[in-house]
Amino acid sequence: MKATKNILKMPAKLALLLLLIAFQSCSTYNTKTADIESDLFNGDFNKAITGIDKNKFLNKNRNRLLYLLEKGKVEHLSGNYEASNTLFEEAYIMIEDKMTKTNAGQAIAAKFTNPMAEPYKGEDFEKVIIHYYKALNYFHLGQPAEALVEAKRINIKLYELNEKYKENKNRYSEDAFSQILQGILYESTGDINNAYIAYRNAEEIYAKNGDMYFDVPTPLQLKKDLLRTSKLMGFRDDYEKYSNKFKLTDDIATKATGEAIVFWENGFGPAKDQIVITASGTDGFFYGTYYDGATQEEIFIPIPVGFDIGSVNAIAIPKYRERGTYYSNAAVVVNNQDVPFNLAEDIYPIAKQCLKDRMLRETIDLVARFATKKAASAGLGALGKELFGDTAGDLIKLGGDVAGAATEKADTRNWQTLPATISYIRVPLHEGENKFLIKKQGPQGIDTDTIYIQYKKGLQIVNYFDFGRTELIQPVNTPAVAATPKKEVSPAMSSGLTAQNTSDLKVKKAIAIPAEKRAFNPAPSYVTVKSVIDNYIAASGGEDKIRNMKTLMSRTNTLSEYNGTTTKIEVVSKITDQNDMLIQSYTNGKLTYTLVVNDNGGYMKMPDLEPTELDKTLYESIKNGNTLRDNYSVPLKDPNARLEGIGFVDKKEAYVISYKDAKTNADMLNYYDVESGLLVASSATIETTSSTSYFTDYRKVNGLAFPFKTKTVTPTGQTEVITAEIKVNEGVNATDFQ
Repeated sequence: MKATKNILKMPAKLALLLLLIAFQSCSTYNTKTADIESDLFNGDFNKAITGIDKNKFLNKNRNRLLYLLEKGKVEHLSGNYEASNTLFEEAYIMIEDKMTKTNAGQAIAAKFTNPMAEPYKGEDFEKVIIHYYKALNYFHLGQPAEALVEAKRINIKLYELNEKYKENKNRYSEDAFSQILQGILYESTGDINNAYIAYRNAEEIYAKNGDMYFDVPTPLQLKKDLLRTSKLMGFRDDYEKYSNKFKLTDDIATKATGEAIVFWENGFGPAKDQIVITASGTDGFFYGTYYDGATQEEIFIPIPVGFDIGSVNAIAIPKYRERGTYYSNAAVVVNNQDVPFNLAEDIYPIAKQCLKDRMLRETIDLVARFATKKAASAGLGALGKELFGDTAGDLIKLGGDVAGAATEKADTRNWQTLPATISYIRVPLHEGENKFLIKKQGPQGIDTDTIYIQYKKGLQIVNYFDFGRTELIQPVNTPAVAATPKKEVSPAMSSGLTAQNTSDLKVKKAIAIPAEKRAFNPAPSYVTVKSVIDNYIAASGGEDKIRNMKTLMSRTNTLSEYNGTTTKIEVVSKITDQNDMLIQSYTNGKLTYTLVVNDNGGYMKMPDLEPTELDKTLYESIKNGNTLRDNYSVPLKDPNARLEGIGFVDKKEAYVISYKDAKTNADMLNYYDVESGLLVASSATIETTSSTSYFTDYRKVNGLAFPFKTKTVTPTGQTEVITAEIKVNEGVNATDFQ
């Protein structure tokens, strides 16, 4: 019996470890639609629409609602407002008529596999955002009355949804932004009285929540609109109340006869990932913890008395991942003054709360899925004991547990073409053409766009959007602020805008991530790929210094901020010229994993778990990869490497070399500073995945130059790694790689 216990103990640990590793790379809905997101970022809306139509996952019957939401949004961005509303109307009917109900076969599949086998029903906040886009579509189609109907439906729908929940009701039960939208639409029709009521309703939502509703403070523009409309209606008492409360006044006499509301949709909204929690024991309940940002959450699932939950257990739950925005804020220059956009809606906190409220209501489904799989593995174990004896039966039950855990997945579907945030501003218009400069604050400074709005008496709406950075690496022959011809507005941009009449607008076409091959300025004839690399090697310290580099030790820090809490990730790396390697990662000072590679093989170890050996392919990829010396001359390994010309990085000239990295099969663009010779940026594209890294703060260590700051930018976010320490030919011992 003792031998049998040892036999069972090791497979269980190994299975649990393999599960933990495997679950980190589970395919989510976000990965299934990465190409569509890349097309959106690069401004190719037509290609994005084609991608949606051809996406096999989206075209499954169970994902029909998701297909309608994603395509409806892209058609809206393209200015195809009728097509967009047709799609959104079908989505609305599906939700209202409960056409997303689950049939018996799908329900069984969901219990034995995962909830993605069921039809997608949409999160509650998604069901109401449909009406925001329908309202804008109707307005751009010249139907303000229909637009108002849709704007009113937002809060009506929220109320209806919440009424059907007996307990754990949604905290997101009303929407202040929808009231602001109603006010704007009422004003566009000249109905100032109802506009005032809508603005007042919005302010009351903020006020009763401490002037902060789902991370959005009361917009200054709302305060101004309340003062203006109350004064226009002659509501003196209300005007005085708000004037004293906000410490603002309003001068109606200075108001323009034409105005525009500019809505700014910034970034990509949150995407769903999954967290897989594992545990073992028979203590009457399944218990696990996980981190949502910096907040530790707990999960309890009751297990019937006497029911053995087995050796390997997994519960998968969805979790929203905030993808952030490149730009933190923006302003429109009006009469030589910067007027900031006012944040009106932040999708992430709303999405996160709606998901949490839904998960509290649906614990019973989680229990059912867990119990169904456990019952199946118990049945397999009983059959194994009958046929092969106790030990074999236990092993077969373990196999069933592992199989159940392996098929355990969360539903990671969500409407991913939504923006991260929606902001707005009101600007005055004079007769003729109105030119506005938009200043957008990003991590590398201020980027600008110029928009032109044709005068129209009354109020009009303009939609402006950013999926990432307006301009990343600017060719020397491209002016800092350029505009397309007035009558040739193209939607193919990562920044852009739409309005009631798009032919009256012109915007700068964006340069998107990654830095694409483009018409760079020609380099002098004497400059070649080899001369640029030779200059880089010389600037880095010279061939002799690089050749004599036997070991490299580095310690880097990455800071992650969440709800005011900062998480510190520290990585210590030790590498030899033979590609022996030790990597240790710490989170807030606690070791999270260790990776070791030596001449005999490699392994990864997590705390409290047995080490797992690296497979042969991964080991050989690391061991046979570029050495410390090779990294300085990688482009020369590609016989087709070429000098593209001269581009710009941070307003400084850089030689641009294109090549294909043989190890990763990535298409690369390296930028070498013309003045210093150092590598200052590198852009990589692998299929539809792109990123650009910037290298700054070069310092000499033992005569070799190293960048102490590396910032990597992708279409969905960015990270900055600060190097705290580098040692060359010291701080590394043979025992580090055991």
